[in-house]
Amino acid sequence: MWKWTTVGIILLSLTWILTLPAGCALLKKSGSSGSVALSSEPLTSNWKMTRVSIDPPFPTVIPGLIVDQVIPKSPTWSISLSGSQLKPVYDGRSTWFNPLGMSVTITDPTVTEGSDKKSVTISGGGTISAGKLPGALALVGAAAGNISNIDIDYTDSIVVTLTGQNQLTAAISYSAHGQYSGSKGPGSFNNSATVKYTGTRK
Repeated sequence: MWKWTTVGIILLSLTWILTLPAGCALLKKSGSSGSVALSSEPLTSNWKMTRVSIDPPFPTVIPGLIVDQVIPKSPTWSISLSGSQLKPVYDGRSTWFNPLGMSVTITDPTVTEGSDKKSVTISGGGTISAGKLPGALALVGAAAGNISNIDIDYTDSIVVTLTGQNQLTAAISYSAHGQYSGSKGPGSFNNSATVKYTGTRK
């Protein structure tokens, strides 16, 4: 039934973690904080991001407003220096996605920076859990069978590439699987998707 596919995609979207998440931990590199990037760490800056695509797209039964809450259309990513490490922050969060109040535990990512320091790949994952879906997601969860007791495991990989002095691209690939309870009993899902952004230095 479509409703179980919808549930899987909704819960998966909440796992969108890392992209510099899967919301992530610290990147092991030296650099400088602030909106002006140093030539030694050209990715260090504040970036105004624009979501370009989600593949595969969400089913039309899921309102775009809900998708946009979980996977922001125009977030600001900040990459700054913390001690000897670069620290990415996504719209003030440690995750590239908005968990909407759900509990998220992030595993330490593996960070690989290109030799020219114009690209970086962050691979990681984590877990998400909640007794019930939060906010507007609860309405969709109710329509899909009173979804509750949600547990999700996910992995993600974020590839950020500088395409010009003040431009970059980011591709977030994730997969997630999990279990939940519903009016028809326990259910499970297993999904994956790729989200792409472009960014402009602020």
